[in-house]
This record gives sequence, C-alpha cells and structure tokens, in this order.
Amino acid sequence: MEDLISLVEKYIEKHRLLPAPLLLVGVSGGADSMALLFVLKDICDRKYPDMPILCAHVNHGIREEADADQKTVSDFCDELGIAFLPKHVDIPAMAEKQGISLETAGRIARYEFFRSFTGDDGVIAVAHHMEDQAESIAMHIFRGCGMEGLCGIRPKNGNVIHPFLGLHKKDILEFVKSRGIPFCNDVTNADITYDRNFLRNEIFPRIVTGLDRDPVAALTGLSERIIEENDYLDELASQKLGDAEELDREEFLALPKVLKRRVLKLLAIRTFGDVVDLEACHWDAVSALAEKSFGSAYVDLPGDRAAAREAGKIRFLSGGSAFDGKKSGYVEGAGLIIPEDQAGEILPLRDLPLGEIVNFSQSFVSMRLRSVENEGHIVYNNLTWFFPSSVLEDTVIRTRRQGDTILRAGNTCHKKLRRFMNEAHILPRFRDRVLLAAKGQEILWLPGFAHSVGFTDAESEGKYRAMISENKSEEALFALEFFGEQA
Repeated sequence: MEDLISLVEKYIEKHRLLPAPLLLVGVSGGADSMALLFVLKDICDRKYPDMPILCAHVNHGIREEADADQKTVSDFCDELGIAFLPKHVDIPAMAEKQGISLETAGRIARYEFFRSFTGDDGVIAVAHHMEDQAESIAMHIFRGCGMEGLCGIRPKNGNVIHPFLGLHKKDILEFVKSRGIPFCNDVTNADITYDRNFLRNEIFPRIVTGLDRDPVAALTGLSERIIEENDYLDELASQKLGDAEELDREEFLALPKVLKRRVLKLLAIRTFGDVVDLEACHWDAVSALAEKSFGSAYVDLPGDRAAAREAGKIRFLSGGSAFDGKKSGYVEGAGLIIPEDQAGEILPLRDLPLGEIVNFSQSFVSMRLRSVENEGHIVYNNLTWFFPSSVLEDTVIRTRRQGDTILRAGNTCHKKLRRFMNEAHILPRFRDRVLLAAKGQEILWLPGFAHSVGFTDAESEGKYRAMISENKSEEALFALEFFGEQA
C-alpha cells in the first residue's frame, strides 16, 4: 500500500486544499485528529514551510478524561513545535440553553473558536475520513434529506478542509500505531444513544454480516456519483435567490418544486450559517408558510430559530435578526422597540425632567424632553418630535392599546392604529412593542412614521407654522427626542 502521507499529499493537491495564509488543525486528541496533525506538519514542512500552522483544541466539559485529553494534545504540540490553542466550553449547558443536541452544540463551539483565529482567509483542517462520510450520508437519509444531503462531506466546505476524506479508519489506526503517535480513546464513541455511534457500531456491522455488502463503499460511492448533478441544481437555486435575504412569497410559489427546498436551504444557510439540525419536517413546514397569503405566520425551528411569513415575504429569523423579546432599540421599518415585559409601561410626558436624558422604564431606549427657545436648535430626524406646550397635559409615552386611532397631520379622517401599522408594513412581531406618544386613545406621534400635531421635518414645520399663524395661537415649543440604538 502507498504511504499514507503520500496519499494525503496527493488528495490535497487534487482538491487544491492548500496552501493558505494560515492553517489551523482542529484536534480532539483521538487517533484521527492526532494523525492529521502529524501528517500535515510533515507535508507543510516540506511543501509550505512559510505557512503558519496552529493546533486548536476545545475541551467540551463532558467526560472526566477531558483534561487528560487536552494535556495529551498539548504535549504532542510541544513535541512537533506547533502552537497549541486550548479552550474550555460547557457544552451541556450550551446545548440546554439553546435547545440543541450535544453534538450540534459541540460543533458550533468548535468552529466559532477555530474561526476566531483563521477569520475568512485561513483554513481549518479536520480529520473526517471515509467512515465519517458514510455515517453522515446515512444520517442525512434518515433525516429526510434531498439530493444535496447525499453528497455528504465535501473535500472543502468554505474554509474547512478534509484532507483525510479519502482514507479508511483502519488505515489511520495502523499509521498511528506504526509511527508511535499518542492518542486518547473517547469512551463516548461506544455510546449508541448518539446517532452516529448507533450507525457505526450497530447498523453498519449488521449490513456487512447480513448482506455481505460494505456500507461505507456503497454510501461514499453514491456521494461521488451524485455531487455533479447536485451542484448543477444548487447553481440554479443560487441564481434564483441572487443576493436576497428574504423571499417574495409569490416568486417562491412560482419556482419549480425541485428548486424550492434548495432555495430555502440557501437562504437559511445565509441567515444561520448552518442547517444541520433542520430535517424534512422543518422544510415542509417552512414551505407551507408560503401557501397562504393572509396575515403573518411563524414556524419555530431547532436552536431558537424561526421562519416567518410577513408582508408577503418568507424570511428566517435568529439572534439579532429576530430581535428577541428582551432587546430594545430602533428597528428600521418598525420604530422604537422595547422589551416584551415592558410593553404595558406608561410614562406621563409631563413627568420627564426637562433637559435630562432618561430611560423608558428599565430599557435602553433613552429620551429627552426639552424646550425649544432657539429655532437654530431644530434638527430633523425620525426620532425627534416638535410640539406645542399644550400637548404636555395628559400625553403619555406607551405602547399601543386596543381602540387606538391616529389622525395624521394634514388628514381629515381618523384611522385605526392597527390598520395604519398594517399599511405601513410594520412587522407584526414588533407592533405590541412600538413606543408612541398618546393622549387617551389618540396617537399624537408614532416615531419614524407619523404625527398628528406639531412637526417632525421641514415640510410639516411649514404647515404647522402656517396653521398657528392663521389661528394666532402660538405656544411655547417643546421637543421629545429618542436615542435608540440601531438593532
């Protein structure tokens, strides 16, 4: 058999995995990753001597042996003369908090740590081999994957490379033993409560003995055959999606069925970065959002994520883009948003200390009430409202209530606030959290959208001054300013 290092070197050249500005090797301490570190160090010393190489290790805090594993990797790095970068993460706590599996939490933590060193230019090398490839494809099948799931692990995925993907596990173990490379045994690899371990230790061996077939060869061969067709369809889906960060509902419905799920997945990857936990039932649920045109609807997804149909658009929501219930600030197209638990708070305008910056309740939405004595101090923006002194009486800062109406300055007819928000395309998930100024059920100012008295820009100021001149009833002028951070 050809030397393993030569096989890996040829695989790297064939798939153009190296060189790179920086190479970081993810090493757990197991035989595969320790062998990868050794092999890449050998290849880089000969072919890419100027390329920096680092070793990163994440201690998951799951096994008692984790600290010993870390020391094994650290000592081996010292022996090879490679910089060692360790990090401890409480993966069980992370998984519970985010509502995801231990495997997913571990993967997220690892790659976040790895990319903190490589950025977008460096590459991350991990030790997946042919058995890992076969197991991944089998897991995809049972999760309800399409053609793309049958492609499995690519030699290069973004800035992650897999130099061992052409090797069998047994060959790696033989190499480790022959070279005296230290490694740790992960006892969790025998735990069949993990999907991958169940396939590896229970299902694949029974296929070999019961059918006299090699499931690894069959599944990896399937992957190689299907990649070309899958890439062609992915390119078509990418052309349909373009640079969009959301999908027009009607345009989505007009797509050929074979492209719909692909377009959704590309959009989800663009939003989440990873869709490994999303299965057929989730994609079907997201697709079903587009079937109805009335109102808004949402689908909860694993990992505290969601999909939404809002204002005729299909979009994915996570973290900052979802603007969770505890956050506050200015949201483009929605206005000033406060946390959900403060939506019932009321602040009388006359109670604001003149000239001081204060917060609405305990949120981070700051405001200031000031008198306008010098017209040179009038500066227009969508978070400042200028109004006469008579407004101070009985006006409050609050969120919307049932029965609220608004008479927009210059109009003659009141409109229900609910209808106005709908016409203004304020997303439904924000409407109960939008701050506004109201007198009774009359909305006097909806920051960023409309006002009924006073002015917010040069045009409305001109109309306001013409009105008070005609009525000969000029009052002292005040301004209410908000300083919400962009969400």
